[in-house]
Amino acid sequence: MKCILISIIYFVIINDISYVLSIKQNDVLNHLGTRTPYRFRHNKDDSKIKYPHCKDTKIWMIVRHGTRLPSAKDIQGMNMTLKDIKLETLLQHKHGQLTQGQLKDLEEWTSTLDVEREKYLTLEGRDEMILLAERTQNRFPNAIKNKYNNKTFLFRYTATERAQQSARYFTNGLFEKKDAQDVIFLPATKVDPVLRFYKHCDRWQKQVKKNPDTYKEQILFGNSNEMNKTLESISKRLGLKRVLSLGEVNLMYKICGYETSWNKHQVSPWCYAFDVESAMRLEYYHDLKHYWMDGYGHNLTYRQACLALKTMFKIFSDKPDPFAVFMFAHSGTLLKLLTHLQLYKPDSPLTGDAMDDTRPWKASLIDCFATNLAFVLFK
Repeated sequence: MKCILISIIYFVIINDISYVLSIKQNDVLNHLGTRTPYRFRHNKDDSKIKYPHCKDTKIWMIVRHGTRLPSAKDIQGMNMTLKDIKLETLLQHKHGQLTQGQLKDLEEWTSTLDVEREKYLTLEGRDEMILLAERTQNRFPNAIKNKYNNKTFLFRYTATERAQQSARYFTNGLFEKKDAQDVIFLPATKVDPVLRFYKHCDRWQKQVKKNPDTYKEQILFGNSNEMNKTLESISKRLGLKRVLSLGEVNLMYKICGYETSWNKHQVSPWCYAFDVESAMRLEYYHDLKHYWMDGYGHNLTYRQACLALKTMFKIFSDKPDPFAVFMFAHSGTLLKLLTHLQLYKPDSPLTGDAMDDTRPWKASLIDCFATNLAFVLFK
């Protein structure tokens, strides 16, 4: 049985990556990091997964919330810093490299986001959850019935709006409207040792998250000649008379991802500032942080994830119900779980002195919005 469980995990993850490799490799949108929308990555094949003489009997699935709005800090940056850079670009672009169409898009760009709605789930995030639920149910119809029963289903989310709403819209994809309204969710708790185990581990907080050494490789790359050339290239592309700071370019990169994620029909004008090479360098800059804080950089980081996996083994070994467990969490949760399972491990640690183009650890591929990991028990 153990080999079957492992083969299911491998199938789901590798299929998603093989799909994205069919997208044009020279597209900036392949390198948006953790702000990549799930529609760029999801596995379109939702046919029933079969094993000879076996049926799917239980499923345990953990899902990163869907596409969300930026943090309060980034919203403030949009409302102030990016508006200034927009005006600067429009006034100085005589020697820039943007097309007239791109300049028009930038001229029409504005930000009306309210900091009070920071990190809220977007309409795209709702759609991601509904469609993910439908595809998952199609793949495992025996474990995931289309009729709700509070004894056979268990839903859980963290104490955040984005996780709560992701859970609710996921149930809308599983059940008819009337049944979805009757779904019972486990109460969210401020201290959650299963879905946000890392938030409450004092040792990890001190030795990893608040340890300056965790960020030294990212800082090294941020100060490198390679990054300085990237900042110069982006500034020249916009036609600016000065060189943008890393903070300004990083904000542009993040908003490029956010706006592209929540808008199905339009690429964010801030993506125009990047060519593929510069986008890849910003992607690596962020991957360094996640590698050292959420991944293989410290053993303590991923050892904590056993608390979440322990619930999976308990569900699979317990009495018949529940058959289907769905939990909604965050990027930090999923990355630590993937690392605990020894997936996407680079041959050597990621460092800031040179960008590793062939690394398997790429958030754009393994940690987009709505990233999910499922274990399925076949009997």
